[in-house]
Amino acid sequence: MTQEYAALVVGVDIALLVVGTVQFLGLLKAAVADFTKLVAREEAALRVISDRLQAGEEPTRDELQLAADQTRPRQVLRPIGLIALGLAWALMSTALLFGVVFTVFWSADEDEGPASLLATYTAFVTAISATLLVVEALVQSMRLLNTPWSEISPERAGMSPTLYNAAVATVEEYRRTHRRTIPVQADPDSPTTADTSAQ
Repeated sequence: MTQEYAALVVGVDIALLVVGTVQFLGLLKAAVADFTKLVAREEAALRVISDRLQAGEEPTRDELQLAADQTRPRQVLRPIGLIALGLAWALMSTALLFGVVFTVFWSADEDEGPASLLATYTAFVTAISATLLVVEALVQSMRLLNTPWSEISPERAGMSPTLYNAAVATVEEYRRTHRRTIPVQADPDSPTTADTSAQ
């Protein structure tokens, strides 16, 4: 390892370390927010069932289906994935920190040796961290693209996802039925049946 390589790797690793720390905290916050939303939705769905039972009524099929959907284990996969990605960043940040500290100590030593093992370690840690940065960006992009509009728009409009989906379905049904009942307008420039028969 040379002093030039040490200076380069320390600069790059410190930048990756800052990014890794920010990403770890951001992913942890996103995972907690997702878990909080899941718990709130599950409680809301179960509260409807509880209110029905307390009133001596049977829950409707739609209410039971909504409660079943909100309590499925697969609902927690996304926040668990965010936590796993955050833990990967925490691990890589720790490895980067060790690499920076050891490289700085190597540079400060007057009788520095080749330190080929340290050079190999820092090269691998830097490459893996840079790759994780790209992978994390792709995962976040896919997460945003796969977020259904029913989870975004209702919150903006102050509607529950169920109410939003019902409103969308009603509008779509109206469009289909309205499209069928609109009479086809005759083209004013085209000859009518009377005109063609007269000819």
